[in-house]
Amino acid sequence: MRTIIARFPTWALWLCALITFVAAVLLILAIILGVRAGQQQLEIKRRQQVGLALQRALEYHAEGALPSAQTAYEAVLILDPNNSAALEGLAHIRQIGIVSPTRAAGLTTTVAITSPAAVAALTTQPTVTVALPLTAAQLTPTSAVTASQLMTQAEAAYAAGRWSESVNVLQEIRRLNPVYENQRVTELLFDAYINLATEKDNQNKLEEALALYEEALVLQPNAAEIRKEHQLIAEYLEVLTYRNINWERSITLLRTLYAQEPDYRDIQDRLQEALVAYGEERSEEAAPCDAADLLTEAITLAVTPGIIAQRDQYKAACDSGTTLATGSATAGITVTGTVTKPGQIPTAAKTVEAEEAAPSTTDTTSNDDAASDNAASGGALSRGYILYSAVDATNGRSRIMRQGVGSAALTNAPATASATVMREDASQPAMRQDGQRLLFHNMRDDMAGLSAWDPATDLLLRFTNYAEDSLPTWSPQGNRLAFASNREGDRIWRIYTTWADGNGDATVLSIGEAPDWHPAQDTIVFRGCDDTGNRCGLWTINGSGGNRTPLTTVSADNRPTWSPDGRYVVFMSDGRDGNFELYRVDTATEQVLRLTTAPANDGLPAVSPDGRWVAFVSNREGGWKLWAVPIGGGAATVIAPIAGNLDNWLNQDLQWIE
Repeated sequence: MRTIIARFPTWALWLCALITFVAAVLLILAIILGVRAGQQQLEIKRRQQVGLALQRALEYHAEGALPSAQTAYEAVLILDPNNSAALEGLAHIRQIGIVSPTRAAGLTTTVAITSPAAVAALTTQPTVTVALPLTAAQLTPTSAVTASQLMTQAEAAYAAGRWSESVNVLQEIRRLNPVYENQRVTELLFDAYINLATEKDNQNKLEEALALYEEALVLQPNAAEIRKEHQLIAEYLEVLTYRNINWERSITLLRTLYAQEPDYRDIQDRLQEALVAYGEERSEEAAPCDAADLLTEAITLAVTPGIIAQRDQYKAACDSGTTLATGSATAGITVTGTVTKPGQIPTAAKTVEAEEAAPSTTDTTSNDDAASDNAASGGALSRGYILYSAVDATNGRSRIMRQGVGSAALTNAPATASATVMREDASQPAMRQDGQRLLFHNMRDDMAGLSAWDPATDLLLRFTNYAEDSLPTWSPQGNRLAFASNREGDRIWRIYTTWADGNGDATVLSIGEAPDWHPAQDTIVFRGCDDTGNRCGLWTINGSGGNRTPLTTVSADNRPTWSPDGRYVVFMSDGRDGNFELYRVDTATEQVLRLTTAPANDGLPAVSPDGRWVAFVSNREGGWKLWAVPIGGGAATVIAPIAGNLDNWLNQDLQWIE
């Protein structure tokens, strides 16, 4: 019998082969894409590390901290050996004799250098050499840079108020030719040190200001006013050293400083704070008589809510020989004071608030649910700090201010009821939720766009390069930001997002302006219209550009901001009741509640961290001030005057932080 063997069809063999081939191709493609994605992530991380290290190096270099700049440049070269900016920076430091022989010996990358003086300096040991302007890309790289040329550049920098650059160039003149126009160089260098010290003083960088004043005093030891300013800063820094650690020592130092210069910075507020805090300590140590004496002295400085009643409580305990329960000492006491600019004597007279004075109440509401909402959100003003931007009336520079609210000035560092300067040449503050990084609109000509600053390390980052980019806001995770810009040629406002890695790439989400990212969800509220340009008002969209949904239908509604729980969006509008007022929309029901009713401008809302209050700016009493109103409606309360000018108030912004 013949055995019949069935043959597999040829077409089936070809089909199996094709399927196998396609599967293999797909597998290989997936592997390649995975490898590329991993490499891309590594490259992004490396680029971010390079950017951060280079930014830190440039900041050190610009401030004259050359050893620190050297270390940072070397960190850049470890990550990116051919980084031209780091090579140039090290070459400049080498030219003025800073790079150490040990470190320089390990850096062998060499290109041509153009200065004969630099060539002579480089013959003794190996280092990086490069054709470099003598002051961080600001001096002219010629074959023979003369003291006369440098003097021209130094005077130009001085006239433009670029004090750090002026100092660097003048120091280079002295290195090249110590006798060249010695008197003029000394005068310019002295003035540049003073102006740079004043800038640092205004930024609350007191240690740096102190060092710069010391450099100025080396040039002119008999400058009495500068020596006095140097002494005041030194004594003030000593006061800060003992705060919250040794109130008794703090009071001794503060009394001395207050007797010498009662209007210096916020010294009066700090002395009162120290007296109240030490009074509480003495009360808890069963010394109510001492506590009463301390609060009596505090009252002579300013009368603040609750302080007289507390002093009387201490006196009663002293007279009766009893002690107070622990924790009752400063209940309800709030220290208030005048708004001052760090480093400058306040021009306004000190104000004293009446004991237990009622808050200003110019707003009312006729809404039926206001009373119940206000009951939930009323009570004492929420604690925290308000960040706002304003223009310095004396020099026209925009700056970000930090104003204590409620009793935050008494209980949180730094303890002051006065507004302090956080950042110069900056506006539209947006602090990340962890409080570690401040995002802002940079007003410096050479840093136009959006930047971020870390208060703890003084690290400055740059995220975008367009002056039109404005009103930034963080994503809930703090790894992305959204902003508005009319950077395109058609000048139409659009909402953009970008990663917070400093690569500068931005993605368009929608036509619109004034974005605010939900504090916990991937939802952005903004002012915009539908795709046809109609139905304008407030809209929401997710961070990828999807789920675009209308929230209000009045085109003038603007500057939306979320409540912390996402239940409400608070906004301003001049299209509902004739002038700028504040409103609240419920995101679930879309019902709108009017919060203010003043005939003046009320705007730039910011919700308190606990969601109970809405801060805003208003000129309802003539001058611009910070106000707050319960989020459920009701009476408005004055927080503090604006420290600066708000003539361009629609370009500013507020944020209420813990």
